[in-house]
Amino acid sequence: MSNNIKKLWLGFILVLALLFLSDIIIHRHSYFEIDGFFAFPSLYGFLSCVFLVFISKLIGIFLKRPEDYYDN
Repeated sequence: MSNNIKKLWLGFILVLALLFLSDIIIHRHSYFEIDGFFAFPSLYGFLSCVFLVFISKLIGIFLKRPEDYYDN
């Protein structure tokens, strides 16, 4: 990897860690019991993203066309 890409990854990881740990400093008012857990917004966003990736892979299995689909 180039040096710039390593710096970008390091920057992204640093920002994500700061957002994750900001739950220690920032007091959130929870409306439900589940959203009062530590770092719930971070975990919810990550798990939602993982879920969407898996669902898109599953949908891709059914919607995939052969490589020569347009040649016929």
